[in-house]
Amino acid sequence: MTLVRDRALVLRRFPYSESSLVVRALTREHGRVHLIARGAYRPRSRYFAVLDLFDTLELEWSASAARDLHALVCGEIVVRRRALTASLRRYRAGLSMLELCDLGSRPEERDAPLHDLCERSLERLGEEGWEPELALVVFELGFLHNHGLAPALESCAACGGEAPPLAGCARRAAFSAGAGGRLCARCAEDGRASGRRVGTLPLDVLTTAAELSRSLPGGGDPRPRPLELVERVRDFVERFLDYHLETRPRSHQAFLAAPNRNAPDQTTS
Repeated sequence: MTLVRDRALVLRRFPYSESSLVVRALTREHGRVHLIARGAYRPRSRYFAVLDLFDTLELEWSASAARDLHALVCGEIVVRRRALTASLRRYRAGLSMLELCDLGSRPEERDAPLHDLCERSLERLGEEGWEPELALVVFELGFLHNHGLAPALESCAACGGEAPPLAGCARRAAFSAGAGGRLCARCAEDGRASGRRVGTLPLDVLTTAAELSRSLPGGGDPRPRPLELVERVRDFVERFLDYHLETRPRSHQAFLAAPNRNAPDQTTS
């Protein structure tokens, strides 16, 4: 048994017996860990009222190579983020960030960039200059970048050359999630000929996503944007994420239940 201490974010919590919790946490140096917090609801516990979502924590646990579930020893709050639970929009955005981190992390495999991205993004959710939906989109673009899945937004994903707007439709460009992003006319035709699904996206969506991507890793771009535009960027990014994750996160289901916001008949482009 080895005592391990690390910075952590709680991803999920599950009741266990009458007074205990099983906690799934994203740690900075040890990846995703599963911990059992015995007596977590007892006031005299060394981690009573500590294991809340969204807060940055310092956790210590007893690790065993023979077990997947490690025993939590103690915990303390490093940064409390109460403001995220006072706004439904911020709360939902925060849950979506945690769910993606749960899906995108690996058990006990270090991923400090993912942990840091999530921590910065949760911090932004509590700042007045950031709209929750914009903070979520920046996080999702950062998540794609962190996993090597960032879409080509300005040049052609297939040949690397220029990818101008469509002939006869100056406000849209060819795009294929399977090909990795935006496409030039020739590569779009080649993709269709090979059986790949190729559609189109509005230029303002691609341009806004590119601007936000360029602000990574810091993501310091809280410049206000119309909510309608942010929602269309989010629609594109989350459908792109779903394609590459090969699953639809629960936090995406209600938002993406609406018709595609970037379909030609849904925009003025």
